[in-house]
Amino acid sequence: MTRSRRAEAGQHFLASAGAASRVVDAARIGAGDTVYEAGTGTGALVPLLCGAARRVISVESDARLHAEALDRLGGLPGLELRHADAFSSDEAFDVFVSSLPYSQSRRAFEWMARQDFGRGAVIVQREFAQKVMAGGAPGKRAIGVVAAAAFEIERVAGVGRESFVPPPRVDSVILSLRRRATLDRATVAAINSLFSYRRKTLRSALRLLGAGGSGGTERVGDLGVGEIVRVARSISR
Repeated sequence: MTRSRRAEAGQHFLASAGAASRVVDAARIGAGDTVYEAGTGTGALVPLLCGAARRVISVESDARLHAEALDRLGGLPGLELRHADAFSSDEAFDVFVSSLPYSQSRRAFEWMARQDFGRGAVIVQREFAQKVMAGGAPGKRAIGVVAAAAFEIERVAGVGRESFVPPPRVDSVILSLRRRATLDRATVAAINSLFSYRRKTLRSALRLLGAGGSGGTERVGDLGVGEIVRVARSISR
């Protein structure tokens, strides 16, 4: 895939040593931890992760990037490089780290919400960071509810466009994550379904979803995070 095709696919590889160091610091990795990295990319984070953790699993879906990583990084202690879809695994690990492809950010957060790791750090597009940090604020989206239910999220630092190759057209943000709760797949799906009717009353939304009409008259989008998760769990059983 050419540089222009990679950019179109949302692939912008981290090239800043300073930003890489801040990501690893934000993840709060312990010496006995297993770290799961989604997207090996050009390997900017891998040596730092291997220096901090007992074991690092770095997963890359691009065959060429995976092969290059094997050549350059394969001898690092505690490192396992995999050619796979990082978000199709349910393997146990302690810490999640990724410079997320912009096109995969929503899928990644929904997958992360279902996993059982305790801490993490990610780089995401600034606009997406605003969505996942919206929590219970007016105008929140389904992904913001999923993220707020699953994690305490803190903005660590901004990351400029010049920190990536090729440079994206937008700025990025480092977020640190700390686990609040784990959501199952059905609950995440139910939250998304509810938000397809976010301007409807809860009673109307439940009726349209075939879940009865016993809800209140408040609009779905105006409900708090905890109430949305409670309703989602009740209709996903």
